[in-house]
Amino acid sequence: MDLFTSISAAIRTRHGRFSGTSARPWIVVNQSGVDLLNNAMLSTGTVGSVRRGESLYYYQPLPVERRGDLSDDRIGPADLYIRLSTTSSDLWEPELAIVWGSSKQHGAVPLALDMSLVQGLSCDPAEGVVSVPVRRVYAGTDDTLIHSLLLVLVTYDAPYAGTDDPISLRVMTPEGKAVDHIISDTPQTDLEIDTANIYEVPVDSPFSRGELRKSEAAEIKLSIHGSDKWVPKKIFLFGLDHPPERPEHVVLLSRMYDPGPLSADPSEGVPSLILPVE
Repeated sequence: MDLFTSISAAIRTRHGRFSGTSARPWIVVNQSGVDLLNNAMLSTGTVGSVRRGESLYYYQPLPVERRGDLSDDRIGPADLYIRLSTTSSDLWEPELAIVWGSSKQHGAVPLALDMSLVQGLSCDPAEGVVSVPVRRVYAGTDDTLIHSLLLVLVTYDAPYAGTDDPISLRVMTPEGKAVDHIISDTPQTDLEIDTANIYEVPVDSPFSRGELRKSEAAEIKLSIHGSDKWVPKKIFLFGLDHPPERPEHVVLLSRMYDPGPLSADPSEGVPSLILPVE
């Protein structure tokens, strides 16, 4: 039997004029009628903001008495449900949310993903509803065919950790180049100090995690294009089985903590990182 030891979430707010909020958004993770988590997300372990167009990353360790069983090996029990909520009448409009649990045996286990949230959250019934569910997904396997990617990045809260330079993600499989995508300006505050970012990355040729594990020539490379140093703190890369709105299976492809600075200037960092395949 394995146990959740923590819950993480990454949430992006819509870019509309009144989409952001000054209120504290909440997350609820409930299993078998018991809340494993019922917390405000603007607290210790949160990076980013809920201003319009912005993203936040939330991490919360679970005390032993509130951990839940991963009873069916990879995806958690069927009665697990996850919701976003608010306790304020200041409207908040999230548009994308991904939630995963961590365990000692299975690592990061994707639990829920919704890339097309449309309902605003508010205690004022004229503006929205108090809570919305985040659609459950299943953890993919080495054989799951990946059609699109979701890249979650957290930048350090330190002087000169942010960058204005573009970055790129490339995935090589034994069959050749599957992903080659440059990330530059988006409605988010991209790669600045103490920010979280969520990027949807297209896949040119569908592939599986198993393919990346079978060949030494296969790799996942994250690069910076410029000498304006960037210092990432956390990197998560997820593969989705259907592009782009309703994936059923989500594969954790890679995660990396404290990889060091990236820069095209060798005196400041390295130009690229090879991300480890989970």
